[in-house]
Formats: sequence, C-alpha cells, structure tokens
Amino acid sequence: MKSHAHLTRSAFVWMHLANEPFIALYTLLLFILRKDLDATTLQITVFATLRPVISLFSFYWSSNLLRQREKLLSNLMGAWVLARIPFLCLPFIHNVWFLIFAAGFYQLFSRASVPAMMEILKLNMEKEPRENLFSRLYVIGFIESIILGLFVGKLLDMHEGAWMVLFFIAAILSLSTLFIQMRIPLPPLSPDKNILPVTTNRVLQPIKDSIHLMRTRPDFAQFQWGFMVGGFGLMFITPAVHIYYADTLALSHHNFAMARYIWMGIGVVCSSFLWRRALDKLPINRMTALIILGFSLFPFTLLFSTSNLLWVNVAFLFYGIAQAGSHLLWNLSGTLFAKDEDSSKFSGVNILMVGVRGVIAPLLGGLCCGLFSPLPILIAGMVICLSGAALMVRPSPEPLPAQISTN
Repeated sequence: MKSHAHLTRSAFVWMHLANEPFIALYTLLLFILRKDLDATTLQITVFATLRPVISLFSFYWSSNLLRQREKLLSNLMGAWVLARIPFLCLPFIHNVWFLIFAAGFYQLFSRASVPAMMEILKLNMEKEPRENLFSRLYVIGFIESIILGLFVGKLLDMHEGAWMVLFFIAAILSLSTLFIQMRIPLPPLSPDKNILPVTTNRVLQPIKDSIHLMRTRPDFAQFQWGFMVGGFGLMFITPAVHIYYADTLALSHHNFAMARYIWMGIGVVCSSFLWRRALDKLPINRMTALIILGFSLFPFTLLFSTSNLLWVNVAFLFYGIAQAGSHLLWNLSGTLFAKDEDSSKFSGVNILMVGVRGVIAPLLGGLCCGLFSPLPILIAGMVICLSGAALMVRPSPEPLPAQISTN
C-alpha cells in the first residue's frame, strides 16, 4: 500500500505540474474569443453553454466504471488524450467555431476523467494524505499560474495570435504525462455493494443509478441541490461577464491575465490551507454555504470596476478564495460521501448535475445579454448565488441504509 501511495503521489504531482500551463491558457479562451476573434454574443453564449452541457456526455463516459472497475486507468488515460488533441490543430486552423469545438471536446473528456482519477486516489491513498495531496497540488498549480501571469498577458498583447502557438506547446507538455500515468498501480478491485441490477437500456441505466443514489443518500442530494443553485448563478453570468470585460471595461490581455492569474492565484494559495482545515472541522453543508457565499462576492465586486479597474483584481481575489474551496470540495465530495462504496458513482452525479444546470443557465444568461446590459445580469447572478448559500444553511439529513432495488 505504501508503494502504491508513493507511485500515485509522484504521478499526480507530475500530471498537475505539466498540465497547469494548458489549464491556465484554457481559462482565457472566452476572453480571447471576444478580444482577438470578435466573437458574437451568440458564439460566446454557445461556448458558455457547450462547456457545462457537454458534461452530460462526460457522465456517460465514466458511468460504466461502476461495473467495470478494471478500466479505471484506461478510462483516465483515454480521456486525457482525447481532451487535448484538438488543440494541436490551432496553429493551422484559425476559426471561432473550431475553437468552440476544441473547448467542448476538452470539457467533455476532462470532466470524464474525474471519476476515474478520484477513485484511483481513493484506492491508493488514505483519507488524510489524499486530501492533503489534492489541496497542495491545486496550490502548486496556481503558483505556476501566478508566474505565468507575469508575462503571458504582455506576450499576447505584443504578438497577435501568440495564443495559438502557446496552446500547441502546452497541449504537447500535458500529453507527455501519459508515460507517467501508465505506471500508476491499482490494488485488487471488488464490486460495489450499493448498485442497481443492470437493465437492457444503456442510456437510462446511468440515470437510474444516479436517482437511486440520490434517494438513498438524502445528505448527498442536499449537497447537490446547493451546488446546483450556486453553480446556476455563476453559469448565468458567464456570457455577460466576458462581454463586460472586453467591451464595458476594455481590459487588455495583460489586465485580464493579471487579475485571472495573479490575483485569483493569490486567493487560491492564501485560502487553500484554511479550506483544507475546514474540510475536517465543518459539516459539508456549512462549508458549501460558505463557498457559494464567496462566489456571490465576485459579481458584487465587479459592479464597482467601472469606477476603478482595481476592483476587477479584488473580484478575482474573492473568486480565487471561493474557487479553492469549491475545487477541493467538489472533487473530493465523492470520496467523502462514498466511505466504503465506489466513489466514481458520486463523482459521476457531480458531473451530471453540472450538465443539467448547463443546459439552462448560460443560454438564459446569453438571451438576457440581448435584452439588458451586463450590470443587471451580474446582480441577478449574485442573488441566485445567495439563494444557494441560504439553501445549504439547513442541517444535513442523515443517509438512509443502502438498499438495492430489484425494480
């Protein structure tokens, strides 16, 4: 077990170090679409909608892990490759719609790899070392982002189209970690106990598994509804907020990169240790309420940025603080709720719910962009987030005994 933990820890460290430049660039894509490629409101809305909606398909990619646990590693590696391949074409294809396609492909398979990744961590590492590793990797990644933020924005302002070459290099670097992933060991695997019998309908079976899980685990269901409302608020403002950056505030690449990389990175780095402690000290519903409350401060603070652009930095600082807790809790929630069960089914429901809210929230936000200015949309997103935080203040219900349905 110690050797498995050591090899797994080493593999995940190198995976995150090599992948962070790609992730950092990916977070600029919506801004690049508007600033460099003059993307329309429709195209921005499609991009913002596509990313979460694609999670519905990610859910199906990972759903079979519940009954085919021997495919954990191949599932992870396959999704890792497919998520990054389209970006190798960016130096040769200069088209808004292709970029939207590449982003959707990445969103599909990067989400799809999460259940396998978290189950591998759960199998090979004990709870405390696993959570410490995951938290530290996120901090290390944002330290990389802070360093990148010192020169990436200026580089993009100085050289038109430099982002295409940077994406190509970052994708190659990320794909190089496949050689490390191949060495991750797995212990003998046993079947999950709380599982429904297989039906002949492959489309409905994963949905039935998720509904069964939510019914037997009302504590997990409450967590999902809180994240659903808070996440809806953030997705709702996504089209408006990038139009706000590029048009209303007229941010340069450097301004945006400084806010997104450095100030958000400071928020993540400074708060990750506190969120890690909160994971042990606070009930999950209270921690979720604090995270969503933190996200509500993001659109609230952006409202003041028309008077001074420094408020953009403050907004991203708040976002980074909330994102540090969200990243830790959302990704580890499967292992926390699962206990002795297979965590991939809990992580799969997380992905499914991202897709469900993604069907509505960005599209609704994009439609509102055509009717109103970005400011009222930011206010509406803040109110929705506050509603999600209020929902999670209630005491968490007790889980029901695991029951296997024969229907």
